[in-house]
Amino acid sequence: MRPFKLLVAFAVLLCIRPLVYAQQSPVSIINSKLEGKVVDERTGDPLPGAVVIIKSTTHAVSTDASGNFRFATGQKFPYVLIVSYIGYKKQEVVVNGGPVTVRLAENVNELSEIVVNDTYSSQSKKSYTGSAAIVKGATLENKPLSSPQLALQGQVAGLGVAVTSGQPGANVQVRLRGLGSTALSSNPLYVIDGMIVNAGDLSRLTSGINNSSNALAGLNADDIESYTVLKDASATSIYGSRGSNGVIIITTKKGKVGKAQVNLDAETGNTSTIPLPAAGQPLNADQFSTLFIEGLRNAGTYTPDQIAALAESYGFNSGKTTNWQDIIHRTGRQQQYNVSVRGGNENIKVFLSLGYFDQQATIIGSALKRVNGLLNVDQRISKNISVAAGLNVSNVNQLSPVGTTGSWANPVFAASILRPFQRAYNDDGSINSSSSSNTGFVAHYNPLWIAAYDKHTLSQTRALGNLNVNWHIWDQLRFSSYASIDYNVLEEIQFENPILGNSQSSNGSASNAYNRYFNWLLRNQLDYRFNFSKAQDFYLNLTAGYEAQKYSRYELRASGTGFPLTQPDLNALANAATPTLASGSSSGSTFNSVYFRGSSNYKNRYSLSATFRRDASSVFGLDNQYGNFWSIGGAWNIDGERFFENQPILSTAKFHTSFGTTGNAQGIGDYAAQPLASYGSNYGGGNGQNYNGVGNPDLQWEQQKKFDLGVDAGLFEDRLIFNVDYYHNNIYKLIQQVSISMTTGFANIPYANSGSMLNKGVELSVRGIPVKTKSFNWNASFNIAFNNNHVTDVGGNTSVINGNYYFQKGYDYYTYYTRLYAGVNPDNGEALWYTDGTRTKTINDYNKAARVPYKSATPKYFGGFSNTFYYKGIALNVDFYYNFGNYIVDGWSTRFYDGNYYTFNKYQRTYNNRWTTPGQVTDVPKYIAGGGSGGQNQSQAYSSRFLYKGDFIKLKNFTLGYDLKKLPYLQHSTAISKLYVYVRGTNLWTKTYDKKLPYDPESGTVTIPQFKTYTVGLNVGF
Repeated sequence: MRPFKLLVAFAVLLCIRPLVYAQQSPVSIINSKLEGKVVDERTGDPLPGAVVIIKSTTHAVSTDASGNFRFATGQKFPYVLIVSYIGYKKQEVVVNGGPVTVRLAENVNELSEIVVNDTYSSQSKKSYTGSAAIVKGATLENKPLSSPQLALQGQVAGLGVAVTSGQPGANVQVRLRGLGSTALSSNPLYVIDGMIVNAGDLSRLTSGINNSSNALAGLNADDIESYTVLKDASATSIYGSRGSNGVIIITTKKGKVGKAQVNLDAETGNTSTIPLPAAGQPLNADQFSTLFIEGLRNAGTYTPDQIAALAESYGFNSGKTTNWQDIIHRTGRQQQYNVSVRGGNENIKVFLSLGYFDQQATIIGSALKRVNGLLNVDQRISKNISVAAGLNVSNVNQLSPVGTTGSWANPVFAASILRPFQRAYNDDGSINSSSSSNTGFVAHYNPLWIAAYDKHTLSQTRALGNLNVNWHIWDQLRFSSYASIDYNVLEEIQFENPILGNSQSSNGSASNAYNRYFNWLLRNQLDYRFNFSKAQDFYLNLTAGYEAQKYSRYELRASGTGFPLTQPDLNALANAATPTLASGSSSGSTFNSVYFRGSSNYKNRYSLSATFRRDASSVFGLDNQYGNFWSIGGAWNIDGERFFENQPILSTAKFHTSFGTTGNAQGIGDYAAQPLASYGSNYGGGNGQNYNGVGNPDLQWEQQKKFDLGVDAGLFEDRLIFNVDYYHNNIYKLIQQVSISMTTGFANIPYANSGSMLNKGVELSVRGIPVKTKSFNWNASFNIAFNNNHVTDVGGNTSVINGNYYFQKGYDYYTYYTRLYAGVNPDNGEALWYTDGTRTKTINDYNKAARVPYKSATPKYFGGFSNTFYYKGIALNVDFYYNFGNYIVDGWSTRFYDGNYYTFNKYQRTYNNRWTTPGQVTDVPKYIAGGGSGGQNQSQAYSSRFLYKGDFIKLKNFTLGYDLKKLPYLQHSTAISKLYVYVRGTNLWTKTYDKKLPYDPESGTVTIPQFKTYTVGLNVGF
């Protein structure tokens, strides 16, 4: 909490005095007519609720739902209108006649989030009853991101974004307000320009985070206007059965009224390796040979001659060694280029962009290239009818290692276990593929050979199109019709060479997969705004709509074995001698929904809202295909009260609360509720049928009851903004695997509603401008989120074991279930474990120690903080992300610790801290080749010994730039509107708090690691 306290204190101390405005005496007027309209300067959209005042008078009116205003005046032309709207700059307009159109510009310096767009409606933050966060795309432009979710890391309180792999384009783990499900997806719902899209991992041939393909990787972050993160029931219940895990709405850039603007962005640079922590560095040649020989001696079964012979066979005396970390790492290439055109007039507005992105990871065989284009057109057909159309197309080519995390074909895993005496190259400089000696690869693979001759590519081509028609039937009534398609084709090719690798025994193998995803959505909606004529500034908004969506997937897959041994480059499937698989499948699901929403606002002080949605889904049983979801919410803008005017500190204050229900079915199979059978179990030339599951006609949606209570406050004319939220989310009807009688022929029902879980916590966001002078500005932000998770009902699960976790009422779902490590006996170097959770007695036999619940993988708190400094055209931006309170486990401890796998390389910590002499106090046991006998043979097995603190702080982004338009000879140039040059670094610094930790706490042990980037960029506008 110390960074937060310092930030707040500094912000308060440095705030400048409030601005003072001159007051003018009002002048009364007589009746006459004036008409006009207030619109957004950029988009041309009407601004309902804008305030229009004739200067030097007391008369003011508000614009209606179409942005129109009318009032009576006796003023003679010309006179001055003062026009204001929340989130926009106040403007004075000289009027020479009517009607008049006033275009307001957004107040980009204002910290309070202004308008919340949840696809179904747009509401000012002042009247909004829900909990939502908005991240403007302008603050994230040009950042070298292979997936758009990466832009949100550390930007939103309560939104955890974990980069679990450095593979460009890999899937990203996103969690909003904790774990949302135990068996289904906990990822938020993604909506792009109104379309509920396919998200998650598209890879089909190979599982694992190294090989995943992010469905959103084709989206260019430079094309995004804003991200809106919906959190509570009031915000998400409009999405009904798919809103439980929160909703992330991505809005792409649109055209704006004005002269066409052309922008060119170019950035190029390198990717660079992030070194492993000291504890996880592999041993060099001298250290490995010392430990190897020591382990053989400690085993007590080898004679000196046998040890010498083994040392010779493993090449200890050859004088030839290899640094495998250097072999698999490289300095990669990174570049991106974007060009866009934006402009329009009152009738048509256009945004067009093209982008290219190229990123090589620092691990061989890992890269991504993306080409994308975006076209958005807004056309006003008539006074009351407008049409908006958009098309976003992209192609992503991803190269990743063939091997999964624990495979010898994974270069990161291989480099960690290969001995320094195994040779990467032959004497003639060719890649070593020998499997006939201990200096070759008898049981392992040379990652250089695998990278050269194995292949795993994914080509993702996506088209996302939408059409939206708006008809303003009259000022208060609007009808809109929306249609969208999401067409995604994934072509995946995997080849394993016949000479060395996973398919050596079958003379090589190849697999091809073709997947086609098609998703369409239709939505018709009616909006009505009712103004109460007898109550000034009192209105009611009503919305009703119907929505239908269909998902379909088609897959073809083929594989074969037997490839030419003399030509490993012949990797096409057609070259296979033996076809082993040819299959095809298709599946699909549908959603149908009706929804209603009502909201009211009185004097911009009191707001109420209610939402109801009824969903139907084909994935559930016939008796449970329908679900009802609802919410109610309220907000009180305290700053509108008279008593608020008498205090000098707070400039704005708002209280909001909501309660409601949402559902979750993400990640469930299209036919999860149905009993399934498959064919292919053939016998005697006949087709045989095989039952795959019993189905569950009673299956229903997982549901959440959500309660939220929040306070938003602005201090010193909104120079300092606080947002605090408390939430309590009860997740019930969890979908889990439930055991059934074996007499049915099956051991369990894969999907059944059973059990419940609770997430509750507090979120805090602070934004401020500690310093603002004519030549220097400092903008700062900080957010933190605390989440508490625990199981409230285990349902039909009788076992407390959930893999390595403890599944019981009252415990965090990710509580570890493990033996407690007690250290090393200083007398003989034996590993010790506590007999039970009391930690009063120890034992030297792993198998006799009891498993107990211990620590958790769930962070206690996390967040981000950013600072941006401007000085006379120079801009410096730094972004940090932090995570505290969780523990992570080393799943590959058996390979990298102790002597069980004594022919594998080890961590530095094993070498530096191993027990060697009686009386030595350490926590690393005596090193014995083969691992010792009895219970000591399990010293490297899963226990609290291999749980590490997952605490870290990372400098995710550092950007230093200069606005060349500040130069005297460019200030008055009309040909160039923008000229900005910058240098950027990402992932430059990581602070961890556990010195025993051998790897990056965010990514894991044998995954493709994250990397640094160093780039230089140029932005040019015309």
